[in-house]
Amino acid sequence: ASDGKVSLPALDMLMSYEPHPQHVAVEAVRKGAADVLGHLIITGVIGVNEEITTPEGKKTTLTAEALTNGQYAAVKTLIKNSADVNASPEPAISAGIQGGCFQGGKAIKHLKRVVEAGAHINTPPGSMSPLAAAVQAANEASNLKAANRIVNFLLQRGADLSSTDHEGTPALHLATAAGNHKTAKLLVDKGAPATQRDVGGRTALHIAAANGDGKLYKLIAKKCPDSCQPLSSHMGDTALHEALYSDKVTEKCFLKMLKESRKH
Repeated sequence: ASDGKVSLPALDMLMSYEPHPQHVAVEAVRKGAADVLGHLIITGVIGVNEEITTPEGKKTTLTAEALTNGQYAAVKTLIKNSADVNASPEPAISAGIQGGCFQGGKAIKHLKRVVEAGAHINTPPGSMSPLAAAVQAANEASNLKAANRIVNFLLQRGADLSSTDHEGTPALHLATAAGNHKTAKLLVDKGAPATQRDVGGRTALHIAAANGDGKLYKLIAKKCPDSCQPLSSHMGDTALHEALYSDKVTEKCFLKMLKESRKH
């Protein structure tokens, strides 16, 4: 290496003695060495879509490794070499979002490229859906406006508003639990089902009530198609029951939620 760059002829000589060529490819991905990665693919050292084993013993693919490590340059190189972006243990977009692959001023451009390469916007139940991953990222983001652009992009591309994380928690529940008003409002305004339940039978209204979040409670209650009052969890608790059990709810807050419930 010279000035941080790898001599490709020297690399070729060394690779003939390398017992674990897959590990070299993984290291190239993790370091964002797109030129090295591209060279290893072109020279046939590694197959762009082959299952690889990382130095830690994990079975994965180069694309999954690039996405989860936030190395967009490597992702771009793999796509140029006809990588199957869906040949991954985790949904490609979700892995990229969680890995920090779609950040900064070019976040949407980079995400769009992965989508246009065939990455699924909607994924099977039991997986981390791209929308759920985007909402989780928004919950933790220092720049919520930028994070919500990712959420909005996915919705514009047909993301299922009822999609969930790998534990079956819907996107609206995730935003509500985090007290993320702006993302929750975005989801509700786009039509997120207010009566959708998580694995425990709780709606987002239950979550807002338990958190003592009167503002979100009011927002979600307005979207209940008939009435919010009869919506019970698998334990038989309504949202107001959740509020009564919670030490986060003041008497004033409870009375406001009770008043709001009677309106809908």
